[in-house]
Amino acid sequence: MKTATAHWNLQMTSIARHSRQIVAAGIASAILLGSLSLAQAAEIIKPTGVLELFTSQGCSSCPPADRVLSELASKGETLALAWHVDYWDYIGWKDTFSKPEYTKRQRDYAVTLGESGIYTPQAIINGRVHVVGSRGNQVNQSLDEFAGSENGMTVDIDAKIENGILKVDIPASSQAADATLWMVYFQGKTPVKIERGELTGQTLNYTNIVTNVEMLGMVGEKPLSAAFPVKDLGKRGSESCALILQKTTSHGTPGAIIGAAIIRNLSN
Repeated sequence: MKTATAHWNLQMTSIARHSRQIVAAGIASAILLGSLSLAQAAEIIKPTGVLELFTSQGCSSCPPADRVLSELASKGETLALAWHVDYWDYIGWKDTFSKPEYTKRQRDYAVTLGESGIYTPQAIINGRVHVVGSRGNQVNQSLDEFAGSENGMTVDIDAKIENGILKVDIPASSQAADATLWMVYFQGKTPVKIERGELTGQTLNYTNIVTNVEMLGMVGEKPLSAAFPVKDLGKRGSESCALILQKTTSHGTPGAIIGAAIIRNLSN
């Protein structure tokens, strides 16, 4: 009887030990998968073109253009950015995303493109041409014409994520010479209820709202290299960011955009 009991206890001890090993292995696997998931959360996309939409929550003509931008953003082939301007705020509703710097960017583009004034919704493609942002066919036509041409993304931004670090390299070349590399932070879809102004009572969904812009450096005779911890980028409070390589005109205003990369899911 004692022998049987001892054998039974030995079996139960072995089973318990084996169970603990299985649980431990399961926990380790879960931690590993979780780590891999976090490492893979941020992703890099190379767009074929850049659309900048100058828009406003106080503009009754803007919602159709906002939808055009949203559709392009969802396809993933275009870096579509919404710059909310502040010059319609006086009508009665202050755009919750607007900044005077964004209005200045649009005014600077007017100088670049030889225009006497600005308007909303204005779409600027690759920093080269402008069309009315609500005219989806014209926006798409310009993007398609520029893609893969000398008016497209002709300079590759070598961007990759290794061990939680975003590494960026741009080789020196005649095309990239004197171009400035910018980091543009933006937020995904955000609903806003408009309580005053031309769109009173409407709840509108805005996409890829620019929240902040930083200059990273210029490409000179030597390559431009930079590195950023992805977690630090996520602390800026935006879901995604983009690298834009842009020329500057002789007027000191924004010129042609010659390269771009999108980094998504910073907050994960």
